[in-house]
Amino acid sequence: MRTIKHPVLALLASVGLLFGAATVSAQGEAQAPQAQPQAQAMDVSENQVESFVDAYMAVQGINQEYTQKLQAVEDPEKATELQQEAQTKMQEAVSDSGLSISEYQQIANQAGQSEELRSQIEAELTARIEQDS
Repeated sequence: MRTIKHPVLALLASVGLLFGAATVSAQGEAQAPQAQPQAQAMDVSENQVESFVDAYMAVQGINQEYTQKLQAVEDPEKATELQQEAQTKMQEAVSDSGLSISEYQQIANQAGQSEELRSQIEAELTARIEQDS
């Protein structure tokens, strides 16, 4: 699948989309020192990796769907409404995977720092993509 050329970058972007750019930006600056130790200390199980990949793939699908919808909209109010709708659906997708939003964020942040976790996620993503092909 061509859309997942750099899964970690897309992964981190999807975390931003879940919470809106302003929220992530404000929290990222205020909580960056706290978030890193928590992410490093978190032990991520194989089940959590699988749940994370479930959520990630669902979030990416929602992102693609709403990106197309947003490109077709000219009314700023309607665009804001669509963004909020997409955000809600992404949050539901994460919850439906069995992870909390906080766990999803922590795993995504840790994947940005841990090559081992990043490799596990990429391997699971690759396996899923090949399975779907």
